Amino acid sequence: MSCDFGIAVASLDNLIHRDDRVIPNLIRSQVASVPPFDYFAHLQRDIQPFMRKIVTSWMLEVCDEQKCEQQVFPLAINYMDRFLCTMPISREQLQLLGVACLLLASKIRQCYNLSVDLLCAYTDNAVTPDQVRTWELLILSRLQWDIAGVTAYDFVEQSIQRLPWSKNNSTIRHHAHTLVSVCYTETFSMTCLPSLLAAACVCAAAIGLKLVNNKSAIRDVCKLTETTPTEVEIMIQNIEIIIAKETEAFISQQIAKNPEITYSVVPVYEVSYIATQIPTGESSEVC
Repeated sequence: MSCDFGIAVASLDNLIHRDDRVIPNLIRSQVASVPPFDYFAHLQRDIQPFMRKIVTSWMLEVCDEQKCEQQVFPLAINYMDRFLCTMPISREQLQLLGVACLLLASKIRQCYNLSVDLLCAYTDNAVTPDQVRTWELLILSRLQWDIAGVTAYDFVEQSIQRLPWSKNNSTIRHHAHTLVSVCYTETFSMTCLPSLLAAACVCAAAIGLKLVNNKSAIRDVCKLTETTPTEVEIMIQNIEIIIAKETEAFISQQIAKNPEITYSVVPVYEVSYIATQIPTGESSEVC
C-alpha cells in the first residue's frame, strides 16, 4: 500500500527563504487560517476532544506510512479545525472528514496526492470513495475555497533558514517538524497562532539539541516571528508536558511487550523517534 516513488523536494530557493518580506507576510496572513473559536465549547455536541486526538493521530500515521511531505499533515489538520467551526457533525463522520482533509492537503502541498481508494483502504473501507469526494466538495464550500492556509510548518522553514544557530541544520529541522506534528494532534493547537507554535517548536528542538542556550534561542526566535518570550515559554511548557505523556505511554507499551527491558527517561530531542513508534490504535476504523 506504500508509494513506490519518492517525494520530489525542491532545492532551497533564496527568493523565498532570504526575502525579508516573507515572514511579515506570513504573520499578516496567518490570522485568517486560525479557527475563530473553540468548536468543542460552542458548536460541536457529539464529538469530544479525545475523538479528535484519535483521528488526528491516525491521520499522522497515514502520512508517516505514505511518506508524505511534512507540510501535508499540518494543513490537513488546519482544514479539519476550520471546517468544524462551520457546522456540527456526528462522531461517525469525523474520520470521513479527516480522510477528505488529507486528500485536499496532499493535492495542495504534495507533488503526488494520496488517492481516494488508498485513503478508503486505510479506514478498512468504513468510508466510500463517493463519500470522500462529496465531503471534499463540502469542505471546499464551507471554507469558501480558502485552502492556501498558513501553518506552523511554513514558519519553521523560514525561521531555520534565518537563525544563525540553525541554518542548514537538518537535525533541528527534523525535530522541529516532528514537534509541530505532535502538537497538531493536541487540542491546544486549534486556536494557536502558527507563528507562536512554530517558535516554541524551534526553540524546544534547539534547546534539546543543545545548539544554543534557552534565553538566546527564545530571544532570537521571538524577534523573528514577532512573538513574546512569555508566550513562547508557556508553549514550550505545553510541549514538554505532551512529550512527557507520550514518552510515558511509549515506555509502558514497550515494557508490556518486553518486561525484561529497562527504559530510562527519553530526552525531549528524541521525540521524533517516539512519535514514529507510538501506535495510534489497532483498528483502522477509528470512530
